[in-house]
Amino acid sequence: MRTPRETVGDTGVESALAAAVLRESVLGARRASRRAGEVLRSEGFTLDEWLVLDTLDSTGEPDGLTMSELREATVTDKATLGRRVDALATNALVFREVDGLDRRVIRVYLSARGRDVLSRLTARLAQD
Repeated sequence: MRTPRETVGDTGVESALAAAVLRESVLGARRASRRAGEVLRSEGFTLDEWLVLDTLDSTGEPDGLTMSELREATVTDKATLGRRVDALATNALVFREVDGLDRRVIRVYLSARGRDVLSRLTARLAQD
């Protein structure tokens, strides 16, 4: 039978291990993000813009995604997402339409040009 002290000790080891795994995961994500950001910047894009293009492509939704769905999927704040979608729309990589059922909702779609650009960017990211 375990004493309360042994239980606390085991929890301390488990907590330390969990913290170490979390730390390494966060550091790995930051390194990957930094590297991807550098590659994308050289192509004239941001990591958030690539995430928007990739999310729209990977969902395969014929009805596009609402801004709320896109925000949740990309873990991007509302203002940043709005700016990124504006920039992508200006370059004809995505297009927006008002939802047919609720005019307050904007749906975002990946254009054919956006799909081509995404393919090129993803290939570049895979190289580096």
